Amino acid sequence: MPKPLRLVLVTPETTLLDEAVESLQFPLYDGQIGILPGRAPLVGRLGTGELLIRTPSTTRSYFIDGGFVQVKSGVVSLLTNAAVVAGSLNASQAEAELQAAQQRVPHSDVEFAAKSSDQYRARKKLALSRKPR
Repeated sequence: MPKPLRLVLVTPETTLLDEAVESLQFPLYDGQIGILPGRAPLVGRLGTGELLIRTPSTTRSYFIDGGFVQVKSGVVSLLTNAAVVAGSLNASQAEAELQAAQQRVPHSDVEFAAKSSDQYRARKKLALSRKPR
């Protein structure tokens, strides 16, 4: 029988979660991944989007923004730049972030990449803020 999963969710400021979970779903840099007990070891680069956490009693959702993941011996360590409870996201604030990013005029490749990244992040926040709970 596979060892149960333990999630450790860490931001630069604090360890947000350290608890047993049934399953996880989150974005990698190049696509989505789901993690169940018994998962083979993994190291990957996190993307931007929804972290879905299932426990025996609840399903919770967070917005995460990049970082790294390690799966080893039933422990899933997510090191992310930001993690926000999805229910606390504000659609109008996400729309304002998207508008501000769209209005910026890039003058270099670096500025263009930053604008594109900010637009993507704002769109993910907006979609998650509008998702029914």
